[in-house]
Amino acid sequence: MTTVLVTGATGRVGRHVVAGLRAAGATVRALVRTPDLAGLPPDVELVRGDLYDEDAVRRAAADVDAAFLLWPSFDASGAKAVVGQLPRRVVYLSSLNASDGGVWGEVEQLLRDAGKDWTFVRPGGFAVNAQAWAPEFRTSDVIRLPYPEAGRSLIHERDIAAVAVLTLLDDHHIGKTYELTGPEVLTQAEQVETIARAVGKTMRIEGLTGDEARQAMLDQGTPAAIANSAVTYWSTLVDNPEPVTTTVTQLTGRPALTFATWADEHADEFRILSTTEVADRYVNALSTGRVDAALALSAPEVVRVAPLETGGEEIELKGAEAILENTRRLNADIEYLGVQLLGPLVLDDRFAIRFTFDQLNVRTGTRSRTTKLSLCTVDSGRITREEVFYFTPPHS
Repeated sequence: MTTVLVTGATGRVGRHVVAGLRAAGATVRALVRTPDLAGLPPDVELVRGDLYDEDAVRRAAADVDAAFLLWPSFDASGAKAVVGQLPRRVVYLSSLNASDGGVWGEVEQLLRDAGKDWTFVRPGGFAVNAQAWAPEFRTSDVIRLPYPEAGRSLIHERDIAAVAVLTLLDDHHIGKTYELTGPEVLTQAEQVETIARAVGKTMRIEGLTGDEARQAMLDQGTPAAIANSAVTYWSTLVDNPEPVTTTVTQLTGRPALTFATWADEHADEFRILSTTEVADRYVNALSTGRVDAALALSAPEVVRVAPLETGGEEIELKGAEAILENTRRLNADIEYLGVQLLGPLVLDDRFAIRFTFDQLNVRTGTRSRTTKLSLCTVDSGRITREEVFYFTPPHS
C-alpha cells in the first residue's frame, strides 16, 4: 500500500488531497502544527510540526513513498533543507505564474536540483479566494474592488486536489508540469454576480483605483511586493484575460468544476446565519474535529477571554491566530482521548456549550478530565466573542 505525506493537510486544498488519497486506498501521513486541532480522519497518521522544523519534516517523511508539498510562504528560505528531507517522489503545488520567478519557481528549481522525481501542479487563481468578499456580502449590498472587468479562469480547489492525487499515485506523471484552470473566464464583476445568485441577493459593484486597492492590501498586512504585483497583474487581465486549459478534464476524465458550482457549495459563507444556525454548525464542527470549520464561523477580530488559561488575568485574545497560538501552548503536552459536548443552548444573540475533555499529559503520563463552559456572542452571523469558564482548571 502506498504511503503519502501530505503537507498543508488542514488547508483548503490539502483536506481534499487527504480525502482523495484515502478514497484511493493510500495510507496518509500529515505534518500538522497541532494534531488535536487538525480535524483529520482517525486513520490519518499525524506528525506534530511544520515545514520550518527540519526534525519534524524528517520524522514525517520517514519511509513514505511520495509527498505532496505545499510551501507555506512567499519566501523560499529554508525550502532547500525541507526538499532534502522529502522522499524521491514529490508532487509540488506550484502556480501558473511559476515561470515568472518568485517562490514557486525557486522551489521548483530546488526540486529539480535535488534530483527528485517531481510533478509540478500549477493552478491559476483559486475560486476559494472569493471568500474574501464574504464580509461585504454579509454586511452590505456593495462590493468594492479594482478592475471589475478583469477576466479570471478560477479553479475549484477540489479539481486541484483531484489532479494532485492522481499524479501522486501514478508514476507516469513524473517529470510533467500541469497547468490547471477552471473551465471558463469570468470577470470579477461576473464572479460577484454568480455568488449573489447563489446567495439570493443583489450586489452593487463600486470600482477601486489601483492605488486604493494596493493601500487596502497593505492595511491588511500584505507585503508591499505582493500587493504591487497583485494590482499590476489584475490590471493586465482587463484586456488579456487568464487562459483556459483543459488539463483537469484530460487527466480526470470529467469536466472541470465551474465557479457557479463553487458558489452554490459555499453560499452559506456569504449570507448572515442566525444565532441558532451558527451554534448548531459550531457544535457539529467541533464534534467532528473540524476546528477549521469552527474557526470559519468566527469574525476576523473574534475575542476570546479565558482567565484560567492566562494565569487568572482577564486577557482578551484577539483574532484567530492569537487564539490558535494560545491553544497550541496549552496543548503542547496534551493528547485528547475523548470529548463530550452538551448544547448548544441558544438565547437571543448568545449560545452556550459545555465541554468535558478526557486527556492525557504525554510528558507526565497523567490522565485527567477538564470541564468548561463556553459562552459565545454572535453578530452578523459570526462569533465575535467567546468567554470561557472552567469547572475544573485546564489540564489540572
